[in-house]
Amino acid sequence: MMVVDDLDALQGKFDGCETIAFADLSTQMILVTNTNADHRREVLDRLCAEAALALGTAKKPAFGDTPSSAAFVATKNQLRIFLRAPDEPSDVLCCVCRPDVDVASFLSDARPCLEKISSGA
Repeated sequence: MMVVDDLDALQGKFDGCETIAFADLSTQMILVTNTNADHRREVLDRLCAEAALALGTAKKPAFGDTPSSAAFVATKNQLRIFLRAPDEPSDVLCCVCRPDVDVASFLSDARPCLEKISSGA
């Protein structure tokens, strides 16, 4: 299965998930995107920059001594979820969801999806 198929499957399970992007924080680039919205490149670049700021990078941890493994940014209209791969700290999922998404269920599927993509399995 290819990365885009994994992202399709994850997004397809959650009506509240608008955009899922796989990014590399070392280059601050979105590598693969799956979205229901018409996002321009600048929007995706800002999403990746927000992930780097929220999670921290190897050179600049967000809080404390080590980079975070997850971060959440909530607004009235959306919930942005950022997840870091446990074995590849530069690999992250950037997710834009409706505020009513089932976060616990989403995370229970998103974390293994990210691990699979990150490991190249």
